[in-house]
Amino acid sequence: MALALVVALSATNVSFAQRDSRTTAGSSMMIGKESKESFDSANKNGALAVSAVSASNAPLSDADQKLMMQVAMGGMEQLEASKIAASKATSEEVRQLAQAEVEEQTGLAAKLKEISTAKNITLPADLDAAAQAKVSKMQGMSGADFDKMYVRETGVKGHEKLNKVMTEVESKATDTSLKSLAVAAHPLIRTHLKVSEEVMKEEKGGKRAQR
Repeated sequence: MALALVVALSATNVSFAQRDSRTTAGSSMMIGKESKESFDSANKNGALAVSAVSASNAPLSDADQKLMMQVAMGGMEQLEASKIAASKATSEEVRQLAQAEVEEQTGLAAKLKEISTAKNITLPADLDAAAQAKVSKMQGMSGADFDKMYVRETGVKGHEKLNKVMTEVESKATDTSLKSLAVAAHPLIRTHLKVSEEVMKEEKGGKRAQR
């Protein structure tokens, strides 16, 4: 009876790391509720869509330039935080999520640079104070606390911001290159947001089970 109770209690104690070992042993790894194969395919298709966007030299309106800067700043914050998580996260699931984000934002940044060069516009080179403070805080964290913060702040909140910006670009931008970039990048941003929400829910479920 006592042994059965210990086994039952152990089964409820599912951390990020325990979930990783469970899903990789004899089955496909899961990223949220997506198989790694499906997640990788979405990332590949998103990268191809972004790289196919053409950069025109047509001048940007002030409104479009403001939108472009919002995309650039949001992407830069995501990229810097994800570079840290790709090497520092203790969960393989979180590392996979972070690495996918690094690849997404590297491709997006390269295309923004191409578009800005064609239009003779200078993109921001540094994070703003709030974003830098968040990244600095992450650099000082480790273990499960780091994983949770990354998923919450970058995976979910960061993608919520990018989702809102891309929606605004799609609906309001008049520049063809900028609008096309939003249309190309937006599906993968939505995918990363959905998967990050799933990962965060799994962690909350694990915490509830331990209580």
